[in-house]
Amino acid sequence: LNLDDFIQKVNSDLVGKVVNIASRCAKFINKDFSNTLSANCAESELVQSFIDAGDSIAKAYEEREFSAAIREIMALADRANQYIDEKKPWALAKQEGQEQQVHEVCSVGINLFRQLAIYLAPVLPTLATQVQAFLQLESFDFASRKQILASHEIAQFEPLMQRVDPKAVAAMVDASKDSLAAAAEAPKAEKKKDKKAEKKVEASAATDSSEIIKIDDFLKVDLRVAQVLEAAIVDGSDKLLQLTLDVGEAEPRNVFSGIREFYQPEDLKGKLVVMVANLAPRKMRFGISNGMVLAAGNGEGVWVISPESGAKAGDKVS
Repeated sequence: LNLDDFIQKVNSDLVGKVVNIASRCAKFINKDFSNTLSANCAESELVQSFIDAGDSIAKAYEEREFSAAIREIMALADRANQYIDEKKPWALAKQEGQEQQVHEVCSVGINLFRQLAIYLAPVLPTLATQVQAFLQLESFDFASRKQILASHEIAQFEPLMQRVDPKAVAAMVDASKDSLAAAAEAPKAEKKKDKKAEKKVEASAATDSSEIIKIDDFLKVDLRVAQVLEAAIVDGSDKLLQLTLDVGEAEPRNVFSGIREFYQPEDLKGKLVVMVANLAPRKMRFGISNGMVLAAGNGEGVWVISPESGAKAGDKVS
């Protein structure tokens, strides 16, 4: 497992697939149902299948088949996310008279998330401790998984795991390399330090030069204000949202944006965003993406860039 794989596993699998289940469901439980799960388990067979899977997962752990255990756990995570995607509690919450169904769907989601956290406890004990506190459970061992949580009060949800910033990992690796080199060649440290400083200055100058563009280069980029007409989850992808954008043209544009982990479709509908309008169309397995929506990120979150009020679809950004 190299560092790129490690970052992908944490960001996509652990944060995007596992922890995101709790995030998607708990906000409704916290806000609309006084932090209390439904008294009725609407998907008892589904939850029971997750409980039953614990036997084979425990066996894999006991036989030191850790990869097999994790594969089975992540397959369960995919099933849990598929269930939530199919039920769409965020859409049900907007429909009058669907409060009970929202309550039941999100309660099932929390129960499925609990099973996953218990199964990951041997390899992620810190996460398991946080989940146990969030769910307000006295026991969090494999045996405790067999009781479905009903009419159970949970705590206010807070982020359980942060996404890994690739730049931070790269900085840590560079720092460790420098420390090892210094320890191994102490007598030559000062001389190497001078050479290293010179190289850093040269590298910095080269980097600064490559990052500077002329105004003519910038003017080639056609930035436009766009309004989100529709936003939808892309089946088969845990990262993409499909956006239908009004860019002030005769026909709306279709754009795929990798912001699914940070936005629900209903949060984007009607929102003004900024997009690169003259980006060459990109063919993806889900369809053609005709442009790119701009967003800012710091490793902990992503925020779609939105203009001030008064801007309208089709306005040029300069």
